[in-house]
Amino acid sequence: MTSAVGLHGPSPLEGAALADGHAGTAGLRRSIGLRTVAALLAVLVCYHTSLWTLLRGITVDTPLAYLGLVPLMAAGVGWYLARPAPGEPPIHDRHLDLIIGVPLLVVALAALSVLPPRLGTMYWLWRIDLLTFPLFVAGVVAILFGARMLWRTKAAVLLLFLAWPIPFRGLVTRLLEPLAESTARGVTLLMRLAPLAVPVGGDGVTFEVAHGDAFLVTIASACSGANGLLGFLLIGSALALVMSGPRWRKGLWLATGLALVWVLNVARIVAILAVGRLFGERTAIDVLHPFVGILTFNVAALVMLANVRRFGLSPRVRVGDRATVVARAVPRAGAALAVVVALSLVGGWYNHQLLRYDPIASSVGTTSLLPFKFGGIEVPGGRAQAKSHFEHGKRFFGESSTWVRYAYRYTGEGPLRTNVPVLVDVVNTDDLQSFSDFGIEACYRFHGFATSQVTTVDLGHGIQGNLLRWTDSDTDIDWVSLYWIWPVRQGDVTRFERVVLLLNLDRNLQVTVPDLPEAVAADLGLDDHDGEEGSVVGTGPGSVDRATDRDVDAFLTGWALDVVDATVERSREVQEAGDAN
Repeated sequence: MTSAVGLHGPSPLEGAALADGHAGTAGLRRSIGLRTVAALLAVLVCYHTSLWTLLRGITVDTPLAYLGLVPLMAAGVGWYLARPAPGEPPIHDRHLDLIIGVPLLVVALAALSVLPPRLGTMYWLWRIDLLTFPLFVAGVVAILFGARMLWRTKAAVLLLFLAWPIPFRGLVTRLLEPLAESTARGVTLLMRLAPLAVPVGGDGVTFEVAHGDAFLVTIASACSGANGLLGFLLIGSALALVMSGPRWRKGLWLATGLALVWVLNVARIVAILAVGRLFGERTAIDVLHPFVGILTFNVAALVMLANVRRFGLSPRVRVGDRATVVARAVPRAGAALAVVVALSLVGGWYNHQLLRYDPIASSVGTTSLLPFKFGGIEVPGGRAQAKSHFEHGKRFFGESSTWVRYAYRYTGEGPLRTNVPVLVDVVNTDDLQSFSDFGIEACYRFHGFATSQVTTVDLGHGIQGNLLRWTDSDTDIDWVSLYWIWPVRQGDVTRFERVVLLLNLDRNLQVTVPDLPEAVAADLGLDDHDGEEGSVVGTGPGSVDRATDRDVDAFLTGWALDVVDATVERSREVQEAGDAN
């Protein structure tokens, strides 16, 4: 393999270090230190929104809260592994660095810029940004520090994939109930030895504590110990990466730590019951409960860290100087550094745009939206009435799916008005793929309807709507439809809804031209020839001004914007009320 700086003889930086002795070495380390700071800043700038939402989740009482620690742990592991290992071959090829690093950066930036408009809310629900985050980090390391450094710190880069919440979300969902039951059984066994509380209700997870007015303590999912187990699994995995020893010993150490976390969690619940028995519900629940979980988790982590050598494990031996090795691999990185900084600024701009999804889904990829509620509150001046339930939709969207059609009629109040009912079809299912298999446009074409003028509009909060016109071939009646798909939360389950607004272009149709945001108006191609905002326009003869196609499109889009905003606001209020309780 041919090196860009030569395999024989020192590089310019190495020669300077040899000539100037300690002063040259100090300057070399300072140069590499500045490069390291620049790399960290580039990563933080490019993924600032992703990292902020992840760290913000640490304060939330959820089993996935500890995922916010993954980037910090990966940074520590990478710093430790950056020093060379004994016997490491001195292979350096700048061309290889670029061959590896450039495609990684391109893929990561493409995922930030191209995928969000195409996937809409699904991008944030699946946290694609966190899935591609390690690729960007790997590209930065390869370009600024060389492929050898990337290979040396590969464990830290791979550790970043653990910040992607989707696999853990599915795992935790399946294990929460069995884990809560096993924790309750452990507490019940101890209550036989020390009767601090009495099991009640027959569910095995509720206990009555006798102190003055007796109160109930339920071992719900938050008390199952899943938070601590997942947290120790993440932290323990990071520590195992920097320790030497057989893999089976590392596995034994991790398994022992998980068992200790579970035992201490049972002890935590027993302590809460004991304090409740002695001092009452307020002291036990309001004073002890909020922090005792963190305390027991830290105790378990410190105990296992202090006993690593008992399991035959020890810190990995690292030798050599990071700065000298990096200088040999990448003696000059000025141009590469400029490119990385420029790309990080571009990626940071796109990453910042992801904030619009924040009201839709949490940092760990769980939806915050409640199912569509039709009561007239979504559209001021509109009143909804259920018209039809289509049972035949189950063969398309699944047995658990529902398909309801509502009709909105104008009641005389509100900025949006129409003399023709707005029909709303809502399909709710747990099978997202069914919306692709049986898409709106495909269904219309299957029934022989002629479609035209398909336009994409931004409905806010990262929700993309699709506006199209079509003609019923049997009746020759023209329609305009606007539909979107979003994830909704029903209990602890995520389902998906396709909401379709339909307006019959009756010959006597009259609608209000709404005041739309500039970006939405641009999507619709509104111009000076369209109706003035707030005016009433119609499709038939009479004193009402003539409505253009864009006027009608603007009306239906304004209706959809009200629906989306009201649903997001209602979901936020319900969530805040739940957090307050």
